[in-house]
Amino acid sequence: MRFPSVPIRVLTFVALILILDCSDGLFKFKNIRCKCYEKSYCEFAKCELKILGRGIVALNMHLHGKQLPFKRFQFQVSTFRRFNGYRPSFYNISVDICDFFKHKKRFPFFNILHDPLRNFSNFNHSCPYNHDIIINRMVLNDQMLNKLPLPNGFYKLLIVIATEGIWRVEIEFFFEVNLGYDR
Repeated sequence: MRFPSVPIRVLTFVALILILDCSDGLFKFKNIRCKCYEKSYCEFAKCELKILGRGIVALNMHLHGKQLPFKRFQFQVSTFRRFNGYRPSFYNISVDICDFFKHKKRFPFFNILHDPLRNFSNFNHSCPYNHDIIINRMVLNDQMLNKLPLPNGFYKLLIVIATEGIWRVEIEFFFEVNLGYDR
């Protein structure tokens, strides 16, 4: 007798979500790199990680726009996992940010990524942007990323930003996921 594989996969996914939701996981920034392709267009006044306490690392970032206002934003988000170097995994998605803020339910993955940023940044309204983009003292915790089924390991989140159809900024976030088991 052959068992159908779809219900088993669904049950495995649900079990993984329950494990992630109930775990005392560690989600911690390890490094950050920020780069503006055109110095005449933008500049990073601050792009750093700061240790606030034992095992608590905060992200501080200040992107100074030199040609305001920004009327159109496009983000390309790619995730990588470390296996003898960082290899592409999970997601490689693009979105128009102005459209995202008008219709958040159409973009569930970006909604998951934006939820942690909402309380720590001024990047939370629709276009145009007439001010600098600031993220202040953002600390990752397990409630922020419990909707993403990430196994233990080291990850890189690459965000490339385009304005007016031209790629302008590249930000690389390096972070660690340790769910408390398999240490």
